[in-house]
This record gives sequence, structure tokens and C-alpha cells, in this order.
Amino acid sequence: METERIIGEIRTLLAAMGFGGEVRDVLVHRGATTRISVWLWDAALRNREMVSVESEDGRASVSSVLIGERGNNLGAIEHLVKKIIRKKYGEEQKFTLDINDYRMRRLDDLKQDVKVAAKEVRLYGKQVPLRPMSSFERRIVHLLLAEYPDIATESVGREPSRMVVIKPYP
Repeated sequence: METERIIGEIRTLLAAMGFGGEVRDVLVHRGATTRISVWLWDAALRNREMVSVESEDGRASVSSVLIGERGNNLGAIEHLVKKIIRKKYGEEQKFTLDINDYRMRRLDDLKQDVKVAAKEVRLYGKQVPLRPMSSFERRIVHLLLAEYPDIATESVGREPSRMVVIKPYP
């Protein structure tokens, strides 16, 4: 399926939610997976600059409402768009939806946290638990540390508190 259809469905859904006028740009990034980045204006700002978390007066911005706590709303919107496409066109589509690069920044933060934790494990020889995270984020942690022969990773706990523990290889 062409990405134009996906973008059209995203724009339609955001418009139906009352955020159609806030879409500044939609970009497609192709790689191992297709990532569709939606850039929003924030109506709460006087100068209409792009924002990612809060407006100048501390009120929730448009993007923070659409992203939600820990990206929950963003995940739900992505799920809805995929369901709409499957129902309308009868096709499964694999893509990731991102708003104002939230997921990319979150991924960069996660990589930094993993590096720090891995250093601690190597330095002190003790296990380090990371914060609870989604299955996607846990998978990223396991993949990032798979190349380190002196470090092991293990997912522990139950959703939504499931986390990765980084520890010295036995």
C-alpha cells in the first residue's frame, strides 16, 4: 500500500479528533520499518512554533495530549489507524507512528540509560534494574546488549511493571 493512503488516514483521524488544523507536516522515513512522523503546531502558543511537551504557560500542548502518558495515546492512535486501513483496504500495514519525534527522542534516552546501566554492571559487578517499559523498549535493550559477552539481560515482572534487569554474565 502506498504511504499516501496511510498519511491520508492519519490526517482524517486527527481531523475527526479536532486536531486537523494542528498538523504542520507529515514525513515518511524508510528503513527496516516505515516510520511516519507527524509534526504539529500548538494552538496554545502565540507564535505557532512546533512544540513537544508543554506550552509556555504550562498547559498541556496538543502534542502531549496526542502522545499521552508514556506514549499510551500515541500507541492507541497508531493501533486505530492500522485497524482503519485493514478494514477499509483489507491490508495489514507495518509502520510506526511518531508525533514531534517523541518516539525517536525516547529511543535515544533509552540508549543512553542502557549505556549508563551497562557501565555500572561492568564497574561494580552487580545487577541493575531498568524502569518498567513496553515490550518494544525491552526488546531494544536486549538487542543493544546482545553484543556484550560480559553482560546478560533478563525481563522480569508482569505488565505493566515488566522491566529489564542488566547483570554480569554468569
